[in-house]
Amino acid sequence: MVARVYSQLAGRGKKMVPAQGMEPAFSRYARTATVLIRPLLMLLVLVLGALWLRHVPALQHVLDGAAEGRQGFAGCMLFLAGATLWCAFGLPRQVAGFAAGLAYGVLGGLGLITVASTLGCLAGFLWARWGGRDWAQRQLGARFARLDGFMTAQPFLSILTLRLLPVGSALLLNLLGGLSGMRVAPFVIATIVGALPQNAMTVLLGSGVQVGAAWQYVLGAGLFVVSGVLGLWLWRHARIAAVADQPR
Repeated sequence: MVARVYSQLAGRGKKMVPAQGMEPAFSRYARTATVLIRPLLMLLVLVLGALWLRHVPALQHVLDGAAEGRQGFAGCMLFLAGATLWCAFGLPRQVAGFAAGLAYGVLGGLGLITVASTLGCLAGFLWARWGGRDWAQRQLGARFARLDGFMTAQPFLSILTLRLLPVGSALLLNLLGGLSGMRVAPFVIATIVGALPQNAMTVLLGSGVQVGAAWQYVLGAGLFVVSGVLGLWLWRHARIAAVADQPR
């Protein structure tokens, strides 16, 4: 009798074993949901954050009234935090660069806007790497795969070229870098070098307002032209143009 009960229990236990096979299927569904939810969350945060920041009086005061608090380390750090947040959500860094030049002069303003814009770009890069890399690999097709391959193989050149171009969105470039397989270090270095001419231009314009120096306007305009010409030259002579223009 005992042996019969034991055998029945053992048989039921064997029938329950296949239920463990549901775990891989559940894991697949969980991974699929994660791949879909992360990019949606990424875009939602960026859009809502950008809309919200445009209407935050405190942040506008930090940028527009930067000259009032430029004295001291705390004032610089407050401006740096506000400008970094501004750039991280893809809002025009020219606004922050102009304010930096107006408040801190050429050298101080250029240093602050360079750090702020680089940190903001890095934040967008890491956010895209977390939220959209898996989705991009599955959904964006062969053209993205070719572009991803080039940017991963030539990260510095690709980011530098696109940073120097006078058109385009810094936020979209940050997201593209994060979606690709490139390493962080080349992205950061190329961002610093590529954004330097336009950062210098806006800082010169801002500081020129304060001191009324016409040469700063001329130099700022010259930097903008040089940046655009160099970016277009690199675009035409680098493989990134051919890769981006290839049909699907």
